[in-house]
Amino acid sequence: MKKSLLVSMLALVIVIAGCGSSNNSSPSSSNAASPKESTSAPAVESSKEASPSPANADPVSIIAYAFAADKTEENATLNAKIKRFEAKNPNVTITPKYWKYENTEIAIKMASNSAQTEFTTWATEGKLLSSKKWIIDLTDNLANWPYAKDLNEFALAPYIIEGKTYGIPIDAYGMTITINKKLFEQKGVPLPPLDWTWDELIEAAKAVNDPAKGIAGFIPMGKGTEAGWNWTNFLYSAGGEVQTVADGKVTAAFNSEAGLNALKFYKNLKDANVIPKNWALGYGDALTLFNQGRGAMVMCGSGNALDGAINQGGINKDDVLLYPIPSMTKGGKHVGVAGGNYKVINGLATKEQQKAAFDFVVDEYFTDAYLDSIDAQITSQKAKNQVYVPQLINYWNDSSDYGKKYEEILAKHDNVYKYSPELSKLMESKPEATYETQAYYGEMANAIQKVFTSKGDLDLQKILDDTAAKLQKGSFDKVKIE
Repeated sequence: MKKSLLVSMLALVIVIAGCGSSNNSSPSSSNAASPKESTSAPAVESSKEASPSPANADPVSIIAYAFAADKTEENATLNAKIKRFEAKNPNVTITPKYWKYENTEIAIKMASNSAQTEFTTWATEGKLLSSKKWIIDLTDNLANWPYAKDLNEFALAPYIIEGKTYGIPIDAYGMTITINKKLFEQKGVPLPPLDWTWDELIEAAKAVNDPAKGIAGFIPMGKGTEAGWNWTNFLYSAGGEVQTVADGKVTAAFNSEAGLNALKFYKNLKDANVIPKNWALGYGDALTLFNQGRGAMVMCGSGNALDGAINQGGINKDDVLLYPIPSMTKGGKHVGVAGGNYKVINGLATKEQQKAAFDFVVDEYFTDAYLDSIDAQITSQKAKNQVYVPQLINYWNDSSDYGKKYEEILAKHDNVYKYSPELSKLMESKPEATYETQAYYGEMANAIQKVFTSKGDLDLQKILDDTAAKLQKGSFDKVKIE
């Protein structure tokens, strides 16, 4: 899902894409938020900038991943970065070109060799793209990049395949539930414990639910691929898997006992009447409802709901709290979906183009300018009575020198949201499924909609089995693992 504050800062010094969130990386249709980028480009200062190309190097032309034409500020930032890079590397010519990654279009792009030299994609796509050789192994490039050791290992994980690294993280997320504390106080309802369970979520939702006032106890995403993405958190916390991979075959595994428990939980939400009357909500719809104070709890990546609730919805920062995904039973694990957005290099480009594209992507990743821009952004937000919401998971290691500088900047300001230190101790994140994940999310959305629309008893196991069979035939059986 989109990390708007991270993205807005990162775009000052690093070129990123206007797609996924947030899909965060997350379901394609849930990448609705647009980054708020600055047209000003700070001077780049770094102690370990990449060495410029020799003056007599052969000319190389590459295509960069640009924004849609109406994203004028974002494209201005991109163009400024291109000029800075070309000034240091006069043999390289970079042409920006717009195409937002879609997994339904990438095969066509590769067949026609029309994808950009470097592009942004989601955490779900690593094995598909690498198995088709549509992206390159970056291991050797990273070995010669002085900041490789400072990249966050957790964020890197989805693109480390058989010991080789195929992507550079832009952002990463772990799923959480955001709670409007004020609504609990208004109803005189105590907050659930941070180490909570499915039953405690439903009981809390029932206690704070107020349909007469248009306030839902819990806001699930029920429309589009984000519906399946949301539900998978409960599949994971029940100990389930989306799929298994063995002997070159991908097999649906979500129609298991864990999957049945997770779908029963969704039916319990519906039967308890704690979800919005109009539950067919996409990513943006669900967060807007929460921002308006019309829902006590909403589920999305990391702290993404916090920024909108505080800075757009006007909810006091002390009245919104972040919880882990609840465990199925007391003492169980709080496991949620992990995903993110990644930069990859086109496998059909020439070696010279691939090297230039890699250098361009990482050129300003670990600059002092980025940290300065965060400092300036926090100051600017304070002047507007806004709060800076840090990422839970950064692309750098928090223990690195860069991470320590970042923490020092946050400590200087009093308008920075602070997470509970207990959250990271409870929260566990499990990467999204490897193959045909977006197709899976879409099919599970259909199953969830059956649960939310049907009255009376339902054969939930049959719904899962039918969904698994359809997905197996239509998607998983077509996967060829080399």
